[in-house]
Formats: sequence, structure tokens, C-alpha cells
Amino acid sequence: MTDEHHILRLIQSHKEFDHFDYSKAVDWAIDLIRQGNETDNVLMLASFSKPIDRFEISPYVTNVLNDLGLEELDYKSAVIAQTHYHLNEILNEREIRKNLKSLYQLCEENDFESGLMTFYMIYHGWDELEELGVNYYFEGADLNNIEEELKKEARKWIDKYVHGNEDESGEQQRTEEKEKTLPTTTAISKRADSAKRNNNTFKKLWLRLIGK
Repeated sequence: MTDEHHILRLIQSHKEFDHFDYSKAVDWAIDLIRQGNETDNVLMLASFSKPIDRFEISPYVTNVLNDLGLEELDYKSAVIAQTHYHLNEILNEREIRKNLKSLYQLCEENDFESGLMTFYMIYHGWDELEELGVNYYFEGADLNNIEEELKKEARKWIDKYVHGNEDESGEQQRTEEKEKTLPTTTAISKRADSAKRNNNTFKKLWLRLIGK
């Protein structure tokens, strides 16, 4: 799929998310003008500038999509489109951490939906590696390989949820992902005893746990 297709699918998902970034819709409208599409709705959409009021701009996005004969996505399809967009950005080396944060937030907003849990864990694991030098969220990841691990998981997600390629263990994996929780205080405390002997981050880790 082209970047243009990812953007289009993203725009089609706009109504399903309270925190949709409508600046992307404005950029999309400007690109349409460059391509010679200068309908009244496109021109109005392209005229918006920050700060953008979602209630004001949303009808114009809908109108432009209608002009192009495109339907807005239902919620399930919108989540797929949003996730795919951010993963495509990551795989193309564009604002990797920002897009990972968007995936983490999307996971939270979707009640920790199993298909997004991997990116939630990587997000927290990466933060821990930078802050504490240890990672209790994503096994096997360190600062030398976590970006590549993220890209590997991105490709797996796209292959499964976009292309529909899933092995026989897929159902079991979904169940395991759904049941996966953040590390327990007890488990982390035991590991933290070892971390304390290697560095002086135990106090910071414990205070972080108490605050959760």
C-alpha cells in the first residue's frame, strides 16, 4: 500500500476517535488541491489552521469524503486503519517514538485490546530502558535492539490484521495477549533486588511502582 492510501484510510476513520489529529486532514486537503481537486469542500477544509476545533472541521472532512464517493469507517475498521497508519510510519522511519506513543494510547482507549498489547508493552519497555537501564515489559529487548523488535512486531501485525495471514496458533496467541498484564509488583520487586546490586535505580523503580 502507498502512503497516500494509508492517509486516506486514516482520514476515513476520523469520526471514531475523540483525539483525532485533524491537521492531517488539512494536509490531505492541500494535497488534493495540488492534484487539481478544488471543490468548495476541499478548499474549506484546506483553509483550517491550528488550533483546530474538531466539531467545526469534522463536517467538512465528511463532505470531502462524500465528494470523493468514500465512506467513513466503522469503529473496528477505524482501529485497524489507525494502527496500520502508525505502523507504516514506524517502518518508514518517521517519528518512531511519537507513533509508538499513539499506539500505546490507542491500546488504552480500546480497553487493552489484545492486538495492540504488544505495542503497549514495547512503549513502556523502551521508557524503562532509558530511565532505569532495565526492562520488565518486553522480554529480550534492550536499547540496542528494541527499535528492530518494534519493527518486527509491526510487520507481524500488518501480516496478521491487514493481510489475514495467521498460523494455527493464532487463536491461542490472541488469548495469551488478551490475558497479558503489566508486571506485578511482586515480580518486579524480586527482579529489582538484582537491579539494585548492579546500579542505584532501585529506589526510583520502587517509587514508580507505588505510584501505579
